[in-house]
Amino acid sequence: MATRTQAREVVAQLLYAYGSGNDKIANFMEEILNEQKIKNAQSVFAKTLFNGVLEYLEEIDLRIKHQIENWDFERIGDMERAILRLGVYEIIFSQIDKAIVINEALEITKNFSNEASTKFINGILDGIAKNATISVESLKEALEEAQRQKQVQIAESAKSVQYTKQEKSKVLKDKKNSTKHGFQNRSAKPKGFKVKNFKNKESKIVKNPKKSDSQQSSFKISKKDSLLKKAEK
Repeated sequence: MATRTQAREVVAQLLYAYGSGNDKIANFMEEILNEQKIKNAQSVFAKTLFNGVLEYLEEIDLRIKHQIENWDFERIGDMERAILRLGVYEIIFSQIDKAIVINEALEITKNFSNEASTKFINGILDGIAKNATISVESLKEALEEAQRQKQVQIAESAKSVQYTKQEKSKVLKDKKNSTKHGFQNRSAKPKGFKVKNFKNKESKIVKNPKKSDSQQSSFKISKKDSLLKKAEK
């Protein structure tokens, strides 16, 4: 005879199929339960779980979203989401001890997933069990506030990126303007500088110290005469 644990495993697989897009899976539930030898009381138990999850699916997902906070609900794997939905339903809407429900969910996770998923589901279900008395209205308000805060952060981040782009554009523009006006070119000549005048002055300065050719010739002759006179004496 099948146990409740085995019945839960089949329900988790049915919820996995439903969450993956097979919303007609309920039509084959009786056949699947018979194939898995889930009969009598355990068959009734399995049907109660499956139908109960679908009936309260909106609230169940709401509680999961509230608990995962910054984690995207859509990123949860289909099998992990199915196990979470089953666990949340039993925690909130059944009289079964919460510790037993969580332990059963972890055993199912070990059979279908890995250690990381087991830890993830354990943390989520434990948090939901502790917050089981929070009303649906309060959960919605908390999620709406979290969404507003997220939008504010996104807007501030976009504003920061835009400000950075504007600052970068301004720096590039200033650099371009400084180059255009010659501040970056150290060899550029000042506006209004007359090269011709500078050359004339330079030429005048160079030539003034020099004596004319006739003066130099006269100087050489007088010097020669003076030496001859000395030699005659």
